This record gives sequence, structure tokens and C-alpha cells, in this order.
Amino acid sequence: MSQRLPDWSVRLQAVVAQRLTRAFAWGLHDCALYAADCVQACTGTDPAADLRGRYSTERGAARLIRRAVGRGGLAALAAARLGDEIPPTLAIRGDVGVADRGDGQLALVVCNGAVWQAPGPDGIVIVQQALRAWRV
Repeated sequence: MSQRLPDWSVRLQAVVAQRLTRAFAWGLHDCALYAADCVQACTGTDPAADLRGRYSTERGAARLIRRAVGRGGLAALAAARLGDEIPPTLAIRGDVGVADRGDGQLALVVCNGAVWQAPGPDGIVIVQQALRAWRV
């Protein structure tokens, strides 16, 4: 992964502020693209450039992830694009994690201090804990 840009914090906060009330939408504002947008804000590199515009449903997203990394799901996708895993307790703002959505399904989340964030039905939602994490 690329190094963080000198103004990464301001750029990250701009992405978060822009998405606070934006509704979840597959292929536009879902957990993978939100995480990728945050990574791009921090580093200038888009880890999901090849995924954008290629799906618009949950089924399409799952198929694309399976083609990219096999059956490892979101965690394998994050590991393939972000590198070495870190303990979630060592994550800092802008790092990416995987969390349980509350229904047994996983979602990519972005660290924003003491909490993790992800797109929800009506905007960004707070997640208290990530199961796995990657340094950006």
C-alpha cells in the first residue's frame, strides 16, 4: 500500500463528512467502496479501481469478490489489497477492518478514532469493534 499523503487527515474527514447522510447503495456507496474511498483519501491510491462500475447488487458484489479472491470474502479482498494484518486494537484513523454487521455477515469498516464506521441504510453507522484490521 502507498504511504499516507501529508494532508490525509483532512482528506479523510472530507470523505466521511460527504457520506454522513448518504444512503447505502450497492456499487456506489457500499462498505467496500466506502473503505476504498477512505484509503484513496489517505494515500491517493484507489484499491478498488478495478471493481468500480462492475456491480449494482449484493449478488453481483459477492460474485466479483469471489472472482477476485476466491471464497475468502471481504477479509481476503482487504488482505490482498492492503497487505499485512494488524490487531484491530492498534488501528488508527483511516485503517480498514472487517466487522460483523450484526446479522452474521461481514462488512468492511474504517477506523475513525475509537469507533469504526461503515455505510448504513441512511448514512454512516458506528461499529464498536472490528474483528480484523489492516494498516493503510
